[in-house]
Amino acid sequence: MGKHLFFVAAPAAGHVNPVLPLVRELVRRGHRVTFACGPAHAGAIEDAGAEAVVLPWTLDPTALSRETFSTTSFVELLDGLLATAAPRLDELVERAAGAELVCFDATVAPVAAAVAQRLGVPAVALIASMAVNEHLPLAELLPPDFRPDNEALVRYATRLHEFSADQGFAQPLVPMAAPPVPLTVVFVPPAFQLATETFDETYRFVGPTVGAGDWEPPSGDRPVLLVSLGTAFTDRPDVFRACAAAFAGTEWHVVMSIGRTDPALLGELPSNVEAFASVPQLGVLRHATAFVSHAGMNSIMEALALEVPLVTLPQVPEQALNARRVRELGLGEVLDSEALTPELVRGTVLRVAGDPAVRDRLAWLAKEITAAGGAAAAADAVLGLLG
Repeated sequence: MGKHLFFVAAPAAGHVNPVLPLVRELVRRGHRVTFACGPAHAGAIEDAGAEAVVLPWTLDPTALSRETFSTTSFVELLDGLLATAAPRLDELVERAAGAELVCFDATVAPVAAAVAQRLGVPAVALIASMAVNEHLPLAELLPPDFRPDNEALVRYATRLHEFSADQGFAQPLVPMAAPPVPLTVVFVPPAFQLATETFDETYRFVGPTVGAGDWEPPSGDRPVLLVSLGTAFTDRPDVFRACAAAFAGTEWHVVMSIGRTDPALLGELPSNVEAFASVPQLGVLRHATAFVSHAGMNSIMEALALEVPLVTLPQVPEQALNARRVRELGLGEVLDSEALTPELVRGTVLRVAGDPAVRDRLAWLAKEITAAGGAAAAADAVLGLLG
């Protein structure tokens, strides 16, 4: 007889998309999944075979820019997720009734911990970035202005303390620290994670599972370059202009996912360059010769699984860490998004795309991703807790 599992994740593509292959695998094996998230991801959750529970969770695009990203904006995002979910906790527990396990991503750990405690079941942490410990401190992933005495952080700590008391936790929850769990599933392969050997057996580094993608290039014999800054820090017309100019009039076909950037700010694009608010990333990557990326972990994992060399343009600390790891492992290069020129973009893309050593390293890492097991290994680990 199938099990019932309850999932909850922050309403962001980088938190939801890596988890959906696990959901599909659990459903394929005959289990029931109920998944709480914001309205923007309800359709994708249902497409994966889960029952969507829609919470009033949305991300404010104005908080996702280089100018406004800070400890205050980040903590206020966490505080807002908790504040809007707490009044719906009884409903969440009702929708999760019968679940034998709660799976959550760290940004919504307080909500997940409360549901798990009310149900009397264990919880599993799901991590789509690198796992942290004393060898990779959380501070390396936080905004550069992080300070323990930040006013927003102090307010959030107070809310967590009150929430912990209301829920009867033996120990109060603290900001940006998940409660102890018997299993943490990390959607990064051991070969990419830093200091893998320092994590105990409760951590399973399963890597990504890459699905299909629907996109066909306009001409099958032209190299394709994908340019994307993800879904958060996308307001960078300067970056997209540099990338468009870099390959104007060349044999390359350039596909740019520009997010919130106003297309009018790009000017007239060359005939071999396309710009869209969003693109079917996996579909384009399956045909791509190279990828200019913001170095979000989900994008990196998709590119590496498909053996696409990377030119990274990190904008925040977590992305910078990912980008350095790409360079350390010989999988691509890192550029400063503040000092781009068309010549620099073109030269770097051509170098990594044509380097046999990079191709060899990509083939190695793709094998490591396959060996990590992906969604099947994650499902085995999660179901293993239930005997």
